[in-house]
Amino acid sequence: MVPSRVSILLTLVAMSACASKPAAPAVRTIEPGVLKIAITGTSTDLLDPQAWMYRYAERFASDMRLRADWHIVPFDKSWELAGKDVVDLVATNLAGFPDRVSSGGTFSAPFLYEQRALRVRAADRSQYQTIADFVGRKVGAARGMAAERDLRRRAPDGVQIVSTTTLRELRARFAQHELDAVAEAEYFTLDGRVVPSYGPDIALIDHHDLNPGQREESVFVVRDKSTGLLDAVNAFVARTAFPLHLSR
Repeated sequence: MVPSRVSILLTLVAMSACASKPAAPAVRTIEPGVLKIAITGTSTDLLDPQAWMYRYAERFASDMRLRADWHIVPFDKSWELAGKDVVDLVATNLAGFPDRVSSGGTFSAPFLYEQRALRVRAADRSQYQTIADFVGRKVGAARGMAAERDLRRRAPDGVQIVSTTTLRELRARFAQHELDAVAEAEYFTLDGRVVPSYGPDIALIDHHDLNPGQREESVFVVRDKSTGLLDAVNAFVARTAFPLHLSR
């Protein structure tokens, strides 16, 4: 059957309408072609959560064909940097607590979860079971982290709490035997596998949830003014298991 002039005209009009439909908005960052990212360090040690975050954020920037511009920052208050237009993305491995919500930044979908724990030397494992065993001893935590919050909440009188600005300083002081334990975390993939974060010389004890019965989940903070970025981050998290070295 030969199409009529009317049907041909209607087809052309429909095709024209489809062609003129606006494309999905491109991601708009602070600096065109650049993704400004806040991280706490660029470690390459795959037992270090800082390395996991660095590689994951780097993969995201690469997938988006954006040049990563790294901003190494202290963890404490890092969640405010997106809303203050310092960075487009905060990748400091922070849990999405209500008191970390800040104007101008939005939490992404979670990609990791944690349980609170104490890191001790494996040789000392038999001496300790819980935080109550550290009365008269020094236990460290990085300032502003959930570990410090948990430590100050749970430590009985007599436990000497030492706060450091960075994880690097915290671990250095532990390695130099200035601390008897470190409050950190056991890390888990979203499907429940432990992510190794220490070698045979370390043991983790006193596992517990920060808030009993609630899963403590890690998120990015995405700058609201970076148009389209939150959707892009959430899509990346949905298709890319964290951390990268366990998803091969």
